Amino acid sequence: MCRLLGFVSHPPTTLRRLLGDDLDPFTELSVKHGDGWGVATPDGDGVAVRKSTVAARRSPEFDELARGLVTDAALVHLRWATLGLPTTWDNAHPFTDGRIALAHNGSIAPPADLDDLIAPDLRQLRRGDTDSERYFLVLLTQLREHPDTADALAATVAQVREVGHSSLNALVLTPDALHAVCSYTEQGEAEADEDGYYRMRYSVRDTGVVVSSSGWGENGTDLVNDTMLSVRRDTGALDVRPLHTRDRGAHPVTA
Repeated sequence: MCRLLGFVSHPPTTLRRLLGDDLDPFTELSVKHGDGWGVATPDGDGVAVRKSTVAARRSPEFDELARGLVTDAALVHLRWATLGLPTTWDNAHPFTDGRIALAHNGSIAPPADLDDLIAPDLRQLRRGDTDSERYFLVLLTQLREHPDTADALAATVAQVREVGHSSLNALVLTPDALHAVCSYTEQGEAEADEDGYYRMRYSVRDTGVVVSSSGWGENGTDLVNDTMLSVRRDTGALDVRPLHTRDRGAHPVTA
């Protein structure tokens, strides 16, 4: 289980300038979510990912990125390893193929139950042990049928939620947009260590949009469960829609 943060900003900015005094409380979440961090940003026609197995609060590299990396969009992930999965670079989020990046908060168990939803030729791309990387590979599979990322993401959630899980909350970054999925089970929420652990919220600011997991900050609008938020990188246009309206046409891919 993990913490998520994403933003689209005009003009480009750093995490430190964007969040101000709120950055330190977010970083301090890595006291608990201390099994690594990752940052994805747009990079030409794709995305660039930087990640580490060191807790963000103890990572000079994370501090340097937060203060010095200027970008108009990003997603940030603080990892808390679950399901007994090891703390390795390959298991750190976000996951990427160079075109798109995904970070996940929740657990999908057993992870191998996702394998039949992944196109056979994409299964060989998996480098780690996590359910979250498999979730990402299901998304890559769905992008073959649904070229629009929002459509593919909704179809992915429709499939993956048939597997046992606590939450499918995720941030997805492309060169064009930031997408946030809020989709969790009542059981997962009830069994979480903190009240409202899987809640997500967003705030519209003068310079753009910030979306995050719960656990820090007080301002913003809650995302309703089973909705998806999308923010265009070029215009900053914001769209929130129910996920279930995009379920039609989803189907598993098997060998």
